[in-house]
Amino acid sequence: MRISLRLKLTLTSLLLLLIPLSGLRFSDMIQEDLLITRKETMLFSARAVASTLTGRSGLFAREQFLSLNPGTDLYLYPLTGPIRINGLQDDWQEQPGSFQLFGKEHLRSATDSSSAFYFRHRSGIWQDYLYAFFEVHDATVVYRPPQSLRLDTSDFLEINTEDANGLSRRYLITTSKPGWVNGFLMAESGAYARRIERRIQGMWRQTADGYAIEIRMPMSLVGRKLAFSVGNVNSSLQPRLEEIIGTAGREERNSLGRAIAPSVEIQKILQELDRPHSRVLIVDSNRKVRATFGHLLDQVRQEEAEADSLLSKASRAIYLVLRPFYHVFMKPFSPALITSQPTSFDSEEIRLALAGKSSVTHYTVEESDVEVMAAIVPLINKGNIIGAVVVEQTTNSILALQNRLIEESISLGILIFSLTSFALLFFASRLSSRIRRLRDQAAAAIGGGGRVQASIRPATTRDEIGDLSRTLAMMLSQIREQNEYREKMADNLEHEMRTPLAAASASLQNLDRELVAPGKRIQNYLDWAILDIARMDNLLTVIRDATSLQDALQRDIKERFDLARALEMWVEHVWQPAFIDVEFHYKKGGNAIFIYGDPTRIHQMCDKIIENAVSFHQKNTPIVIALSCENQQIRLEMSNEGPSLSLEQCRQVFNSMVSLRTQKDEQPHLGLGLFVVRTIVEHHDGQVQVAALEDGREGVCFTIFFPVG
Repeated sequence: MRISLRLKLTLTSLLLLLIPLSGLRFSDMIQEDLLITRKETMLFSARAVASTLTGRSGLFAREQFLSLNPGTDLYLYPLTGPIRINGLQDDWQEQPGSFQLFGKEHLRSATDSSSAFYFRHRSGIWQDYLYAFFEVHDATVVYRPPQSLRLDTSDFLEINTEDANGLSRRYLITTSKPGWVNGFLMAESGAYARRIERRIQGMWRQTADGYAIEIRMPMSLVGRKLAFSVGNVNSSLQPRLEEIIGTAGREERNSLGRAIAPSVEIQKILQELDRPHSRVLIVDSNRKVRATFGHLLDQVRQEEAEADSLLSKASRAIYLVLRPFYHVFMKPFSPALITSQPTSFDSEEIRLALAGKSSVTHYTVEESDVEVMAAIVPLINKGNIIGAVVVEQTTNSILALQNRLIEESISLGILIFSLTSFALLFFASRLSSRIRRLRDQAAAAIGGGGRVQASIRPATTRDEIGDLSRTLAMMLSQIREQNEYREKMADNLEHEMRTPLAAASASLQNLDRELVAPGKRIQNYLDWAILDIARMDNLLTVIRDATSLQDALQRDIKERFDLARALEMWVEHVWQPAFIDVEFHYKKGGNAIFIYGDPTRIHQMCDKIIENAVSFHQKNTPIVIALSCENQQIRLEMSNEGPSLSLEQCRQVFNSMVSLRTQKDEQPHLGLGLFVVRTIVEHHDGQVQVAALEDGREGVCFTIFFPVG
């Protein structure tokens, strides 16, 4: 497999991809260090908040953090807006908090308990009003008769309050039919009302499973303690109070639950301790959030706005093009603002904090899929753990920094890789083009016959390729000089040797004529000498023809003639009479086949091949000549049975001075015949090749291709 220099250098440039990979590893290390630092900072902030709150005398007593009862206390969470009093839950769906279920375990009074009777409740504060919703499941809804003054003969909602001075009040809501309702201020005991309390307003709506009550009342009527109870009457014919389920006790003041609202005083303290990009939660022992301040909008957008460097601009441009590729390595996060305020915080870390242990945890906010880190420390008052301080921050800033580092590392790697690859590719292209140019010059400098037919232009660049081109140019010049010297030497040798040979031949012929009746031995000596001089003369003629063939071919005149007809004449009138003992088979290719060339040279070429075939052919086997024309190309085949040739011999047989004969005869053989064949074929823009017979016979086949004339 051949691999070019450009491909090798391009593959080598892949090592530059180690740059972004090292950046990925570096970003992981930075993330680990930042997370550790963030944990320590958040723990320090949480302890600072806890210390500040603990230092405020009487704060936790005023804000009802002490002696909490999770079974009876009611938490009144701030609403995001006013509630429409229509008996429907639609306005409560997006409000903080959740419905609480009150069933048999919250039974306060009963004569005949029914498992099908229970209610769901939630409440909240908007400005100076308390809003509450009750969804009561009751198989039989009993309404108060219109003329009845007794209010406990039908289903009802009871509200028990106690103000800061310890004064208790009891309000009852009942109705004779679904619709708008008001509260009744009840006597301290009994089932009769003192008066209507029109500041308590509500809507009674009957449902498929019972009824729903939605009310609004001023916070001035609520006080510090609060309890809701729902009474159940199952028959209007014999009205009797069957059971009461409530959030707390209703008979004694001490059994009422506390009405716990968010601590405004603690929120003001937290505002003074403003923690940027953090949210601080104060959680009591019931795991309810009593105060919160701050938000979870991270500084990601600010950092993105400040990142305006050239690398950042280039990185963003590359990111827009290769966004799917970047997402493989980057960690997604949501930069959305988390606006919801939790009403409770129940986790294993809160339990540890209430047990006196600080911790750091991670969790995901469902509304925006944001990962939040929270440091939780115990809140201690006079040696007692009364709650916990939670400091929250999103990990968006760390992820944003890591993603930006990954993005810039990948972008920098892509830029360096692209520029370096382009530079290496340009360098490799220039290098390979110089090498190819030098290769082409070297290939064109030497002809098929080994003659130097062009020169190599030496490069002026001072590098290894320039040195190589200058060296090859010098070598080629020396080869040309050697070839010219050999050609001139052959001409000079032939000229210088013919004169003494002619003189020796003339002297021997004169001696042969002047000797009268020489002895047989002397006559043989004279005949042998004259024969050897004739052979030497023929040898010089062959050398002269071979060395001057190129120049002679340039002077030849080409014409268009019928090669098929010419071969037929040569077989019949030249080769067959010359070689009587050899059988020739000529396979003509149909119609006339014209070629553009010199008939004398084509005949000379064929003579050389026929002479070679006659010399090597096996007796009693024919020499086959086949001519055909396909695809504007003439194909001439001359084959004979006899000794075969190896692949190496087939490649060398057309070179000058190469002879594969093992037997000597009277004719001189210098290995120039097939060299002449190749020279003539190439002069006619053709090709010649030799190969062993492929039909199982021993022998060779010469194949010559000419363009159609």
